[in-house]
Amino acid sequence: MYTSLIEKLEHTQVLRWFPNRQVQESWIVEIEQELGFPLPPSYRWWLLNYGVAHLSGTGILTISPPEHREYADTDILYMYRLADEDAKREGKVELFVPDEDEIYYFDIRTADANGEYKVIRLDYLNGEPEVYADSFAAFLERLIDERTPR
Repeated sequence: MYTSLIEKLEHTQVLRWFPNRQVQESWIVEIEQELGFPLPPSYRWWLLNYGVAHLSGTGILTISPPEHREYADTDILYMYRLADEDAKREGKVELFVPDEDEIYYFDIRTADANGEYKVIRLDYLNGEPEVYADSFAAFLERLIDERTPR
């Protein structure tokens, strides 16, 4: 199902993932219960098979072990708890903040028939959100493609 992404992950130099740092299914269930909505299938797959990655030195949000979740700024639930109420009402779930100029987030209002959420890129310089990818898997593939030297 994620053959193209798996191939890119095996050969990329721009996204560093760390073996044996996968997330446990029980942690995902806990997170989803508190969030009140399911995480998208491709993100769940990523968490269960890879779990932790950095792109250009910045972590893509993951799920931390429960004993570290209260202060782990790479944990998706921790960052969601810190989000303001407007962001939550607008369905924003932060996913990746590579620098101070942009942010990538799930828009949970855009679930498709498979339960995938669109990943939105917000450019703080022009203030315009744009659909960056139709799923988490497509988000990772596009980031890898765009940042791989040609």
